[in-house]
Amino acid sequence: MANSSTGESVIARLSRILASFDDEHPSMSLTSLAARAALPISTTQRLVVGLLTHGFLEKDTKGCLRVGALIREAGLTAPGSTFLVLRNAAVPLMESAHAVLKQQITLAVLDKDEVLYLERVSMGSTSVNMTQKFARLPLLKTPSGLVLLAQQPLAFQEKVMEASLNPEDLRATLAGVRNEGFVTRPSIMTNEGLAVSVPVTGNRGGLPAALTAVIPRAGADVNLTVAVLRSAAFAISKALDGDQQLGLGSRRL
Repeated sequence: MANSSTGESVIARLSRILASFDDEHPSMSLTSLAARAALPISTTQRLVVGLLTHGFLEKDTKGCLRVGALIREAGLTAPGSTFLVLRNAAVPLMESAHAVLKQQITLAVLDKDEVLYLERVSMGSTSVNMTQKFARLPLLKTPSGLVLLAQQPLAFQEKVMEASLNPEDLRATLAGVRNEGFVTRPSIMTNEGLAVSVPVTGNRGGLPAALTAVIPRAGADVNLTVAVLRSAAFAISKALDGDQQLGLGSRRL
């Protein structure tokens, strides 16, 4: 990803823009946003266009910028700071898991009734560009979705089960996810792949999330994969706890 003249990545500049919004600054003009993010107005304007296009920012009735629905309503109406803290905590640990498994690692959250993939770490790359349109998949089609559903309130689970074709099978699957702490399913991307998902749990007030690795089905070591993903998930939760204890919130970039 192209860097600025100062060597700062696009991801870092996007994070600075989004982290500029807080309880005391819920909305602001482009000029004010550029000042708070310590970026040139021309750079801020260019990045804001992408953030507006993909729902990370929106304009209020006065034309001021504010955090958009994609961040505000992700999962259980998580605020923008939760989104940023989750991402900042997860990416380095996803990279560590990838270094061990040598396979693609994804981070997903629940967005209404769909799985929203926030980040992906794969061979030769780190996290995906935040201005790209993120992948969305039906909730029950992926192991990430099953892990996320198993973390939701019972009323939400019952609503999804009522609409499913095999509610009793789904109920048993969700119970298995909660009891075993992971789920496996054939990869929807390749016939030779196996997707393994674990929950990111334990963080106070954090966004329910799922970590998934797609490994070759032939000779798959599910136990190793689960152990690596669980270690990363536990570390993410601890990092999120640390942010809240220290009051770092969205300012950790």
